[in-house]
Amino acid sequence: MADQDMEKTEQATPKRHADSREKGQVAKSPEVSSVAVLMAGTAAMYYLLPGVYTNLLDITSNVLGSSGTIELTADNFYPFWSGILRKVFFTLMPFLVSVALAGIVSNILQIGFVFSPKALEVKFERINPAEGIKRLLSLRSIMELLKSLIKIAIVGYTSYSLIKSEFHNFPLLLDADVTYIFSYMGHVTLKLVIWTGIVIFILAAIDLLYQKWQFAKNLRMTRDEVKEEYKQQEGDPLIRSRIRSMQKEMARKRMMADVPKADVVITNPTHLAVALAYKHGDMNAPKVVAKGAGIIAEKIKEIARSNNITVLENKPLARTLYKIVKIGDEIPSNLYKAVAEILAYVYKLKRKT
Repeated sequence: MADQDMEKTEQATPKRHADSREKGQVAKSPEVSSVAVLMAGTAAMYYLLPGVYTNLLDITSNVLGSSGTIELTADNFYPFWSGILRKVFFTLMPFLVSVALAGIVSNILQIGFVFSPKALEVKFERINPAEGIKRLLSLRSIMELLKSLIKIAIVGYTSYSLIKSEFHNFPLLLDADVTYIFSYMGHVTLKLVIWTGIVIFILAAIDLLYQKWQFAKNLRMTRDEVKEEYKQQEGDPLIRSRIRSMQKEMARKRMMADVPKADVVITNPTHLAVALAYKHGDMNAPKVVAKGAGIIAEKIKEIARSNNITVLENKPLARTLYKIVKIGDEIPSNLYKAVAEILAYVYKLKRKT
């Protein structure tokens, strides 16, 4: 039984997931980000390449054209080259932005928005050589290595098969002009990227499912851990039971303190007792100020008699009031007549005394 309690057989609780997320530990696949960046980069190159090519060609022409007329000195060297680099940067910026956005969006879609200061904390065990070797030789590292080798093999075979299918066209390029060669190579490259992208996308989807499964497995808890977490959230059952007992005792004392304020106590006669009070002008109807069964009923009757409060037997009314009216509530309208008759009788007795 002890061994079973130590086994991580229970699913992780919401608190366990929240704590893990706070530490920056989430289930995600780097392969998803890789394929997103690849696809975004390919799409950006396909649509932006003509404009990028034209801009870079103009920049190169301007540099070469001005090389014979501009004499570079210490004063104009920095402005000249900084201007060129700025033009190159803004030419390539749409491509860089699309790739960066693809990486950010792919991570958000996997794990949502996560900011974890704890993940940025310096931990010396991360730079400990012994711990580094242990992580390197761990089962997780071996699995990651096998995954990488399998991915390289699959992607490599896909690329090889695609290029092999184009072998018969390569001899024809010997007689083709430069424009056709570049066009053909661009077509083959795009085709290669698309097919390898599809393969990587499938591998990324499989890896994401694996990462989620592995993450859920690592977060599993033992029965003792679940019980301990429940105690931390809800409190120790013994303590909670003690608190409830104390609360009931305090409520009982407050109720007993209100018994002297009652006008009458109705009983059934031995098991139940209900104390009623009515203050004309302050209440719309008589109110139950105390009620109880067994020992509590006997205590209510004892306090009532010591304070000269009338105790009357009425089994049906006592049972009804005990069942349907809470302490501090006014009686329902269907009991007005029965209670009014009792109160009239009590007031009549008081006038005689």
